[in-house]
Amino acid sequence: MTTRRKTTAATLRITQVHSIIGNQERVKRVVTDGLGLGRIGRSVVLPDNPYTRGMIAKAAHIVTFAEVAAPAHAAKPAPATVEVPEAVDKLVDAAVATAEKAPRKKKAAEAQAADTPAKAPTRAPRTSTAAKDEE
Repeated sequence: MTTRRKTTAATLRITQVHSIIGNQERVKRVVTDGLGLGRIGRSVVLPDNPYTRGMIAKAAHIVTFAEVAAPAHAAKPAPATVEVPEAVDKLVDAAVATAEKAPRKKKAAEAQAADTPAKAPTRAPRTSTAAKDEE
């Protein structure tokens, strides 16, 4: 089995120039679903492969296409470095240290609930309305 070398992928700019109204349903689906078009004047850039060429052939009376030049390989730009003032570094370090020291309320409540058995909630004693009337 031979391996293929990767070449620069050619692309096609496909533009819808006519309406899909009055065409067969399969042609409409090719234009809308396959090519991703839907209105006159809309364009998409798709890879140049037999699959795309077949869709263009099916809807040749509705779309036009042109080959798009592949972009030249540019060197990767150097990552941007931002200098952070020391005061900001100290504030961030202090905030992180404080957050690490402080117990988390949710975790503490879960740990406490796991340690103690579940108790039935207690009700407040009922008072009679007669006792309230006397006061």
